[in-house]
Amino acid sequence: MISAAARRPLLGSTVRRGLSSSPPPPADDWTARFSRLRPSQAAELEDELAGRLAAAADGGDGRLYDPVLGATVTRRGLDWVGPVTVPSSLTCGGKGEDCAVAATLRPTTLLHPRLDELARGLSDVVRDEMAGLIGDRPGWFDPDGLIAAGDVPVRVDVRVRPQPASHQRAGPSASEALRRGPALDGVGHFLAVYSCKGGVGKSTVAANLAYELSSRGARVGLLDADVHGPSLPLLVRPADPAVRRSDRLGGKMVEPIEHGGVRLMSLGFVSPDSGVPGSGPGGGAAVLRGPMAGRVVSQLLRGTDWGDLDVLVLDMPPGTGDVQLEVCQSLSLSGAVAVSTPSSLAWADVEKGVSMFDEMGVRTVALVENMSYFVCEGGGRHYPFGRPRGRDGEVAREDGGEEGSSPSDPAGRLFPDESRVFRLPISTTLNECNDSGTPLCSQGVADGDDGGDAVAGEERRVFAELAEAVATDLVLIQHGRQAGTTSGDGSKTASAVRLEEAGDLEFDVPFTQLAVDNESESFTVRLFSGEGGYQKTVPGAELRRRDPRTGDVDDGLARSDAPRSGCGGGGGGGGGGATKRPMVEVHRGGDAPTSGARLFPASVTKKGNYGYEVEWADGATYIYSLWALARTAGAVRANGDDQSI
Repeated sequence: MISAAARRPLLGSTVRRGLSSSPPPPADDWTARFSRLRPSQAAELEDELAGRLAAAADGGDGRLYDPVLGATVTRRGLDWVGPVTVPSSLTCGGKGEDCAVAATLRPTTLLHPRLDELARGLSDVVRDEMAGLIGDRPGWFDPDGLIAAGDVPVRVDVRVRPQPASHQRAGPSASEALRRGPALDGVGHFLAVYSCKGGVGKSTVAANLAYELSSRGARVGLLDADVHGPSLPLLVRPADPAVRRSDRLGGKMVEPIEHGGVRLMSLGFVSPDSGVPGSGPGGGAAVLRGPMAGRVVSQLLRGTDWGDLDVLVLDMPPGTGDVQLEVCQSLSLSGAVAVSTPSSLAWADVEKGVSMFDEMGVRTVALVENMSYFVCEGGGRHYPFGRPRGRDGEVAREDGGEEGSSPSDPAGRLFPDESRVFRLPISTTLNECNDSGTPLCSQGVADGDDGGDAVAGEERRVFAELAEAVATDLVLIQHGRQAGTTSGDGSKTASAVRLEEAGDLEFDVPFTQLAVDNESESFTVRLFSGEGGYQKTVPGAELRRRDPRTGDVDDGLARSDAPRSGCGGGGGGGGGGATKRPMVEVHRGGDAPTSGARLFPASVTKKGNYGYEVEWADGATYIYSLWALARTAGAVRANGDDQSI
């Protein structure tokens, strides 16, 4: 069992935890045994252990296999296992902790949802292999050669390390790094939580998601970006809510408030003397025009010394205005989580939000339907807004409760993959936690128990499943793998593709790059695999007639009356039927261009983790998904299930 102190991330530290998969034997026994080892003998054991770990991984030992990333954790895979150290007479000086075989697991992020399992697996393999080595050399540990080798103590430390270039997608561009600023240099992922409709529980979801991720060992920050109505100071009430200056960068930044392992910032925490309308507790109404609100959010983002974070959760304000544009344009968001109630009125605005984030090249990785049902005193489950429907249109049936009816399921329409839709009940428990200033998922983290078993129920289970799905997607994205999610149009994707002219090479779509050559009026699409890269020149006219979502040919996009702006947002193959057209129509520089207008010079800008924005000379601007670019270059699915992506 891992203690609560070990589960909680140490702010400002790269160490996640130490782990022992079984109770250690009496320290004195192994202190005496390892104290007999000469340093040269310990070094010999360390060398043999390294070889045996590699052989175990090559031999298919599942304990060293990461099911999320689909690779072993040893050198030939993810290369996450550090040197294993064996104590000797020089290091075993009487402290039981010093007299354990020590291994290190070095993931690139603490968000990984299977780190505990991987650490236990590594511990078990090291113990088994060490037992075999001791059995071959009993005299090294006991003068009589009598020793039970199976109880050798093993400790596994989990430490974050920089991600090798061979395993990561391209980092932020120089312009993006400049926009982010030094305060955000240590942030691995930015995750937006949005609703577009007020009062649906978005801030509740954002806060509990942040604390649930933190309880799993991740380093998490939470920014309340709703400057007109900051709710974080009401949902979370730290014992010391004072905002203090940071010592870094000449004292030009402030330190976030730390509570329960999460770093917090909100305009509601800022001193009322700051001069910003609405700042501080009870600061009154924040009367701010849209551009000013965007600048205030930018200052909260870049003026806070966030330090090293695996993810910064952004609690977005309702709507699709200046704050959303400021965040999407200045940060490379890894994904977003949409929140709604079952009401058709709320879902109408959520669909606009999904479309807006698609337009900005940001994938919505999950949908949370709050207040979806309630459980009566008799244990029955009731759906006052209608029972959700499955993908086949049939009403979903569950044990207990009354059968409702619903003409359609907006969540299912946006996300046919039910694993990405999370339904929360109408909950007095959740409401009481909000009113008390103690988020449900912070209980067991801030209070010091182990895992929050005191707060049980459906709500905690749903937040746990949501955190699991989000963490998995972010880890996949960080390693250049296609997240197992669905875009707003419901299309599914797969990551590996092939080009006929490149032979048997399989290319990873998330690594796809795009460059423009205005002189030749063409684009270069670059695809990468573990064995190298391949680039292909695509005429500008060919890219222009491709659907920015799917890469399907759509000659209507080249016409002068086509919408002037749109986005692929990361969609994969279409699910049949008509190709979805770009969603926003924008005319620039006066009248719409004629059919003979030139397409070049054009400019290319990376947008988020999912696509490239191309601004054509005729005023049209599209964000092409990486899938659309790969298909335009002639890529087909590597699994052969379909002729195209």
